[in-house]
Amino acid sequence: MDSFKPWQSLRKNSIVDIIAPASHIADKAIIEKVKTLFTSWQLIPRISRDLFGPDLLCANSDTQRFQQLKDALLNSTSDAIWCLRGGYGCTRLLPYLLRLAAPEKCKLLIGFSDITALHLFLQQKWHWQTLHGPTLNQVTHHLISSENITELKKVIFGQLPELNYFLNSYQKPNSFDLIQTSIIGGSLSLIQTSLGTDWQIETKDKILFLEDVNETAYRIDRMLQQLQQSGTLNNIKALLFGDFTFTAKPEEEKKIQTVLKRFAKEQNFPVLRCPNIGHRKQNRCLPLGIPTLLDLNKNQLIIKITG
Repeated sequence: MDSFKPWQSLRKNSIVDIIAPASHIADKAIIEKVKTLFTSWQLIPRISRDLFGPDLLCANSDTQRFQQLKDALLNSTSDAIWCLRGGYGCTRLLPYLLRLAAPEKCKLLIGFSDITALHLFLQQKWHWQTLHGPTLNQVTHHLISSENITELKKVIFGQLPELNYFLNSYQKPNSFDLIQTSIIGGSLSLIQTSLGTDWQIETKDKILFLEDVNETAYRIDRMLQQLQQSGTLNNIKALLFGDFTFTAKPEEEKKIQTVLKRFAKEQNFPVLRCPNIGHRKQNRCLPLGIPTLLDLNKNQLIIKITG
């Protein structure tokens, strides 16, 4: 199993760098809401005065967003980096990130969706453990349940040494193995985007986790076929499907579930559903790069947090 550097649990007055590496946020009061949240959690947010700026697609120019990301990664005083939201933009920063040398200090990165690109980079290039979890936009606007927010807080403060996830298998079990490895993955569309790049996902001997939002059934199927035909799935230990949501089109969401079931039944490795991780009101955090036990007898995932 690969060896990943653990993050350090946060404590009272820990400094957390707030970054916006992807899309803009329409709410002009978001910064004040973040400050209010951090005051209640007894954390110190560090926010660039130039966090937002003019850009065609993203929260700021590539130059500004990369500089803020670089500063967050390399400074020695903060303990974590929390992304405001996903959307689009992280892939534009990867060519610049690949030129950086890893600092001695490993930090906790929190985010999901488009932040998948940063998770892949930090795990594969710098060997950091990271946290696939709610963005600050979700937390401050209460877009996820209070239970998920409480669990997230306990995880980052080191108050929850173990996470348990109860799964549903898509297949009839033909073995009751225990799989011990780590999890890699995130947004299916970002995983697909990584193929053929210098930060392409490395899945050998790992559990692959996938989720996505507002992608039609045929696009989901096409992306899964590309993973299959590119050999990305050849040596994985298991595949976990999180939530694939299309709230505006319930019938499309049902079709997506049928696509996932068909794909699962075509595989010769375990494929299980891991609900309540993704773009719904329920969005549990999922530590990546951390030693994980997948119990196929109980359809249970157990992750012991080492931070």
